[in-house]
Amino acid sequence: MRAVVIYILEVIACSGVLAALYSLIIERKVDFLFARLFLIFSVLLSAVIPMINIPVWEAALVPQLTEVAVGEVSTEVVQSTVTSFDFNFVALIWAVYGVGVALCMGSIVLQMVNILNIRRVGQMTTFDGVNIVRSQQNIASFSLFKTIYIGNNTTDTDLPTIVAHERSHIAHKHSVERVVMEIFKALLWWNPFVWIASRRLVEAHEFEADNDVIGSGCDANLYVTTLLKHLFGYSPEIANGLHNSLTKKRLKMILKGNSGRYALLRKVAVIPVLGVLFALFSLTTKEAVAQDVQQSKVEVEVTEINDYQDFYRWVVMNVQYPSAAREQSLSGSVIASLTIDTDGNVKDVKIVKSDNELFSKEVSRVLAKAPAWRPFVKDGKRVEVKYMLPVNFVLDDAKMENVGGVVVKSYK
Repeated sequence: MRAVVIYILEVIACSGVLAALYSLIIERKVDFLFARLFLIFSVLLSAVIPMINIPVWEAALVPQLTEVAVGEVSTEVVQSTVTSFDFNFVALIWAVYGVGVALCMGSIVLQMVNILNIRRVGQMTTFDGVNIVRSQQNIASFSLFKTIYIGNNTTDTDLPTIVAHERSHIAHKHSVERVVMEIFKALLWWNPFVWIASRRLVEAHEFEADNDVIGSGCDANLYVTTLLKHLFGYSPEIANGLHNSLTKKRLKMILKGNSGRYALLRKVAVIPVLGVLFALFSLTTKEAVAQDVQQSKVEVEVTEINDYQDFYRWVVMNVQYPSAAREQSLSGSVIASLTIDTDGNVKDVKIVKSDNELFSKEVSRVLAKAPAWRPFVKDGKRVEVKYMLPVNFVLDDAKMENVGGVVVKSYK
């Protein structure tokens, strides 16, 4: 649950930074294609970057790797009601998410159905090589993929200007981008910056279409007048249409044009920002490892781990002093890392430190056949615990001072 919350916050943080970057250095300051692609990929990267986990930073060495302090551990059996509550809470989160996705996807489907109905009952014509559906309803002109839809209030005088505007949307394949962004909105409906990016993508599409029309020689004042006459009426959100508000930014764009100063520099500035986000949310710390027993003076006496006395006794009873090591009068220690999961199973056994390969093999052999034990319980819930197990192989005449963990003696 904690991981889900962290992921959501990181996604929103990434989206917020990229949204601010768009407003400050990209919007109406670079070419339209770059602006459109930036908006689409900013949504995608914001969702993907926090998923990437690349361990690069070295963690501090610790003498004992455990997620639960020994003094806080209980060996009581977990009540089934606790597990059930935790499961239901997670299920509720997924249910809410699923409902949100279903509602957004349902809206997309409903819009497509309405467009098909308009196409079915409308009159299909062509104008200047473009397919046009003239509806008998009072709709705002819009286009979807390669078809333009106009209302019954569209005059022959306004038609060339409207077709020029919608032809620009078709030429730049704006409809494909709108559909992709709508799907992103459905999947990431909980991220407010996705909705902002979607709205800005609509603006970028309209800016580009306006720029193309004005660039073709259309009078700016006449063009604005035509837009004002066709702002009202039904137009689906998924389509490119004239229903989008004629904002102050858009009027300024139409009448004064786009500012492209330092466009290349602005594009390049995106790279270090993405690098910073990647470093903040994707590069993580490596898993901590144990220090040398002799340096850290790890003391894991059986009496200190009352709940796991049986486990230590089992290790002592099953570990044998390697005969080859005994013959060579070898002694040493091994530190094994292991995990005891919520079912009490021993897994992920690794040898962290060993003075001799003979000792490593013996400890690995024994832990590989370890039976299940009572799991750790904290706050009424079973928890998975990472453990460091020191095993010392000591000759019978060696001193036992400052020796921690399991002691295996060799007797001649």
